[in-house]
Amino acid sequence: MSATPTQPRSPGIPCPRCNFFIEMSIYSLLSQSEFKCPGCLLTLNMDRNASKSALELLQKVNVQKENIEKHKKFNL
Repeated sequence: MSATPTQPRSPGIPCPRCNFFIEMSIYSLLSQSEFKCPGCLLTLNMDRNASKSALELLQKVNVQKENIEKHKKFNL
């Protein structure tokens, strides 16, 4: 019996009010301060000052991800 590959889940969080999944890409986390739940329209605000160290690490991850994507395109 062969295992079926699972599709990667989009990054994000469940809404604290309605549990609807709110997608949050690396780019959106780096560029937005607030996110709106598509299910109940709750607005979530990010404290960018309190999240500064996490955002700096996320920026480093984003740079590496972009480098990998550039190399993938180059090899095609």
